[in-house]
Amino acid sequence: MKEYIVKNLKDTDKVAQTLAESLKGGETIALTGNLGSGKTAFVKALAKALGIKENITSPTFVLLKVYNINYKGINKFVHVDCYRLRGQEDLFDIGLGDYLNYDNIIVALEWADKIVNLPKNTIFVDIKIVDKDKRSIKIS
Repeated sequence: MKEYIVKNLKDTDKVAQTLAESLKGGETIALTGNLGSGKTAFVKALAKALGIKENITSPTFVLLKVYNINYKGINKFVHVDCYRLRGQEDLFDIGLGDYLNYDNIIVALEWADKIVNLPKNTIFVDIKIVDKDKRSIKIS
């Protein structure tokens, strides 16, 4: 596990860039943390590091958004908000099964602690509020 203390969005961008550089495709990124801790900000930074130019917003109401990318053979980035889901069955109901475990796709799940039995290749990103100007980002 690696822990980073970030003080601003520029620091978050650096952590996301480091994670992006390690991705090979097929990974699921499970983000956890309290409301307002910075999960969506981290996903935005990761998407930017993967070359996505579109404005990334939380898929709270649509639940799942798919972005086309061209990054080291990876051609899709899937962003899911699990906050309103009841469990893993709901993930498949919204079509996530079409994107999991493919070498050319990266999936980011916000509120992943609501889901059990995540794929073996899951990278966990836990974000905690240290104080109003600092966040702890643990990646394992």
